[in-house]
Order: sequence, then structure tokens, then C-alpha cells
Amino acid sequence: MATGMLADLSLNQFELLRAFKIRRCQPGADNHSPFVDRVASHYETPPAVDVAQIHETVRQNIIEQIQAVHRQQRSQIVLLAGEAGAGKTHLLRYFARPDLAGKYKYVFVSGSNDWKVEEFQPCVLDWLITALTRPAPTQEHLLLQRIRAIAFRALDQLVANRTVLRRCRAKRRWLGWLLGRRRGSHELIQRLTQARDPRVFEYLDFNEFADEVSLRFLAEPSNPIHRYALRVLLSYVFPDDTPGGLNIRDRVIHWFRRRPDDGYWLRRLGVDENLDRRYVVADAIKLLIHLFSPELSAQLSTERECHEPRIFLLAFDQAEGRQALFDSHEDWKRFFAHLSELYNNLPNLLIIFTMTLQLRHELHDGMERQFRDRIRMDDRFVLMRPEPEQIRELYRARLRHWLKDDVLLQQQYLDLPSSEQYLPFTPESVVQIAGNASLREALENLDRAFAERLRELVIGPNYDFEYVRAEQERLAEEQPDYVNDHLVTVRSLLERLGEELNYHYGLRLEISEHRSEEETFPCLELLFRPSDTNFSSHWVRVYLARLGRNYSEALDYFARKSGGKYSDRKFVWVVRPQRIPANKIPRPEQMFTDVLTPETETRLRAANYLLDHRHKYQQNVNFQYKAAQLLESDQGTYTSSDHNGGWPQAWQLIQREIEQSYLGRLLQQVRERMQHVMRDTSTNDLVNT
Repeated sequence: MATGMLADLSLNQFELLRAFKIRRCQPGADNHSPFVDRVASHYETPPAVDVAQIHETVRQNIIEQIQAVHRQQRSQIVLLAGEAGAGKTHLLRYFARPDLAGKYKYVFVSGSNDWKVEEFQPCVLDWLITALTRPAPTQEHLLLQRIRAIAFRALDQLVANRTVLRRCRAKRRWLGWLLGRRRGSHELIQRLTQARDPRVFEYLDFNEFADEVSLRFLAEPSNPIHRYALRVLLSYVFPDDTPGGLNIRDRVIHWFRRRPDDGYWLRRLGVDENLDRRYVVADAIKLLIHLFSPELSAQLSTERECHEPRIFLLAFDQAEGRQALFDSHEDWKRFFAHLSELYNNLPNLLIIFTMTLQLRHELHDGMERQFRDRIRMDDRFVLMRPEPEQIRELYRARLRHWLKDDVLLQQQYLDLPSSEQYLPFTPESVVQIAGNASLREALENLDRAFAERLRELVIGPNYDFEYVRAEQERLAEEQPDYVNDHLVTVRSLLERLGEELNYHYGLRLEISEHRSEEETFPCLELLFRPSDTNFSSHWVRVYLARLGRNYSEALDYFARKSGGKYSDRKFVWVVRPQRIPANKIPRPEQMFTDVLTPETETRLRAANYLLDHRHKYQQNVNFQYKAAQLLESDQGTYTSSDHNGGWPQAWQLIQREIEQSYLGRLLQQVRERMQHVMRDTSTNDLVNT
């Protein structure tokens, strides 16, 4: 398919490409491209832009590793390696899916890697709490479910021992009989426990019950911090007798994250010693992970209920653009030491690092000595570049996803023969454009080629103009110096409009680039003459300058340039980001100022695009015929006569942009001055310019 030509296109292909171009130029659309490098978010189902075959082997290997940790009850470490842009982050986010985590019984724990090695433990604790309390601390979440299971399993055991249960029952308060309160009977507590009714906790003494839970379910029941932390967690299931202020669930999370609570928990739990001062982050991490360990899960499970253990998939993803997570190898050693403290004490951890192949090679020896057989140089976890067939399927998957919000358009695309579903390319050229590159680079190459191909494809002046304008708007947002080449844009526009300026404005134009002696004030020198050659001795000269923040010296310079002999035939037009105050202009009768905005630049560049394709609007008869068929009924945007001349319509658009920009005012000033010069019969000198 020749770039920019429609002779070989079927009507269906033309309609689709027209729709593609319209979608690309929709203002404010985030989904302007099918090839944006989307990373799967934490909560979405398998993204429609994914191709299952890409990295499927590595994904399956990680799943097998999760299952191996479940079977062997032994923590492991995986190095997920690959070149930059291979898809490591995307693959990790794949494992953040709740449905996958539920199926393989793991908890995905990860977060930002913008932290120092000494902040390792607080960061991991924060990630861990976030993972366990999804979707929100005030809603039903995994940590609450596990604490509730522990509390009810403890009650099962207490109900079987009347003596211990009697000690854990709530004490009747003074005058309780008068207020209608009573202690829960053994039968009542037993019935509520069997029904898993949370009202049962109203009949228990919190502190006595918490002590019993600690003795039965803590790995280190003698650890005062673990006992204290478990009490905090158990308050999840007990009624909140302090209404107002923070919700009790929020208070639990705040305490674990070490946020100030003004001694709330010490008072609520009746603890004399300030145990908060002895809080150890590593202990909090171990406690939370232990709650889902195989040993404790086995204690909780009965014939009626099964509480399966969970693997904690702890993912450390490198920050993009950095060679490694840390700045030095010493930081890595300290980092490994922190990890050793976790995996040596816990049986349910799978730790995944993402790193480049070079970094893996540099660090592996030290890591292997420290982790011993917990980590291996395993090529099963190396991401390879996609195969040609995978690239082709990726291209089609991206287009399908891009069109998903327009069912009719998507179906029109799917109705094409499979070999034509690579518009505006061919199956072979898609692979060639992607190149033998990483997944991210392949998407970038396809995105760039897709944009360029649609840009070159002539659909119709209105659509083509809006396509380029939207493209330039995105570029303007990314480039602070976007308007720096404004004079180049104006020169390109005016130089190629000689015939139109002559016919519509009655002017002939000569352009030269002018700089001051100091080479600091760039401008265009525009020399206008009447289109009637009988008056070729008459002229008007304009100095068009683009200035930045500092303009005083430049104004003085241009004031001198526009003065002297024939000053009535010369004037200066200055554009800059902000208007210059009138009292700062030295020769107001000869100096005009205007505001140059990025919008002005985007629209003039789009007008230049129409000029770039002038010959196609004039010569492509096949386009004119097909455009008429498709666009005549476009709700008044086009008329039945549009196909009679593509270029006249393009010129109308260009003329509109000239008139609406400062160039329209500049040309009006030129015409007025030219008329003044031509009326001035007292000046008959021939001026050699």
C-alpha cells in the first residue's frame, strides 16, 4: 500500500482508515493510540491488549514456583531478568490480579521503589498492610477474614473447656442487673460460636480472650510485642465501645503504620508499660505473614471450614531509567541481609526481583553465597524478545482493544480478511516495523509508524487538519520550547502561498531571514509588492520577530530598523508569549505586538500540513471520488461539491487560520500601508530594494 495514496484501497478500508484518523485527533482523548505501552493495573482482569503467548512460559514458571513453595513450605527467591522494556513490570502486574491470587492462594505485595535501603522494613510493612486490607480498611478484606477465623477457632476450643471459658466471659458490671445486662451463658456462647455470629464477642472479656488466643496461635507467645500486636488486631472483631472519631479498623492500620494515636491503644488494652516504644517493624512483618502460614492455617482448619495458607509474593521492581534498585553493591548486600531475616524465619515467601541481565550477572555470585540454594541463575525466568507471529497478534489485539468502545467500527474491522487486519500496513511490514527489539521498543516503533502513516494518508482537508492539530497539541504539552521554531513555521507557510497571496490579497512576497549584528534578535524580513507589476516600485517591508522574556533591548533595535528614510513603508510586528505593555513600545505607530500561544503554533503547523499535501488534493482523483461518496452525508461538514476540488477546500481552511491568527492582522496592515503608498503621488522615486 503506497503511503498517502488511496488508489489501491477498497471502500471498506478507506472508511476504516478515515475512522482511525478521526480517533487519533479526538481532543483530550487518552486512548489516541492503540500502541500506548499500557501496564496492567493492580485490579484489572487480563488486559485485552495482552497476547497470552508473549512470556507465557515465564508466567507459568512463576506459577509453578508459587505452587512449589506451597508444597515444600520453604521460601524461595526468583530473579526475573530481561533487557529494558522487555515487559518485566507488565508481567509483575499480571500477578497483581485478584482472581489469579485467589486461584493460586498468594498475596501480591509490591509498591514504589523510590526509597533507600535503610527504609526497607517500613516500606515492606506499608506494602504488606495495603495488600492485606484491599480493597479498603473499612471494607471486608483478607486480614479481617483471617483475624475473624482465628477468633472463632479460639472460641471453638474455649467452648470445649468450661473452666477456661468461664474465665474469658465478660464480668457483670455493677448494677448490671438493674440495667438489664447479663453475662452470656455457656449455651448462648456455644450457639453463637457455631453460627459464627459476631455478637458472641459482646459476652467476652477482651484481655482474657486475647491472652488465650496468643497462647494458642502465636509462633512466639512469649514475645510481648507480638502479644500486643495481636490484641490490636483482635479489636477488629470486638464491638467498638468508643464511638466517634476514627473507625476502629482505621485505628488498627494507623497503629501498624506507626502513626500517632495519643496512647489510644494503651488505654483501650489496659497496658501499663508503653510497649509502643518497643515496636519493631520486622516483628510486625513476621507476625502478619505468620497469620497465613501453613502451620497456623492447619490449626484453623476443621471439617466444617478450610483456611488455606497464603504465599506472600513480594515483588521488587526496578525504577525505570535506573541501572539498579540501589546505587551501590554495598546497598544490595544490606538489602539481602534484610531479606534473609524474613525468608529464614518464614516458610511462605516468594521474593521476585526484576533486573537487567547485566545486573543479574554482576550480583549473582554475592546473592548466591548469601541465599545459598534459595536462588539460582535460572534461564526459566529470563524474558525473551517476542516472535514475529506474536508481534502480528499483538498488533491486531491492540487495534481490537482500541476500537472496543465503538462496536460497529470494531465489527467492521473484524469483518476484514485476516490478512487485511493490519491496516494501514501488511502482515510482513508490521514485523519489519517492530524490528528485532524489546516489547516496549516494538510498541514504540509501531506507534511512530502508525502515526506517520495516518499523517501521510490524505482523507479530507478537515480531518487531516484536525489530525495534525491534535498531534501537535500533544507535542506542545511535552515541549516547553515548542514555539521556538515559530518563524520557521511562518516562513514555510508564506513562501508556498505565493499564488494565493497574489490572488486573494493582491500582494507579492519576498522573504529573507534577518538577524541583528549581535545575532540575538532573529526575525523574518518580509518585502511585499503589489501584484500589479505596473506598480512594482511600490513596496512595504515588515520585520516579523519572535521575542522571549527579555524584550527591551530588542524593541530599541527594531525601532531603529523601522525608522529613517521611508519609515512610512516599514513596520515591525513582534510576537511573544505575553503582550508587551503599550507604554514600553518606543514607536507605537510602527511597532505592533501580539501574543504567540502554543495554540497558534499548532494551528499554523496543521495548515502547513495541508500545503505539504497540496498536490494530492489537486491530483488524486480517486480520493475525490471516494471522499464524495463517504463525506457528502457527514451532517453538513462537507457539501456535495467538495469532491470537485480538494485543494479549494484546503485553501479555505488555511485562509481561515491566517485570518484568525495575528498573520491576518499583519496582512491587513500591509494592505493599508500599500494603498497609502500607492495613493501618495508625491513620491515617484524608484527605490532600489
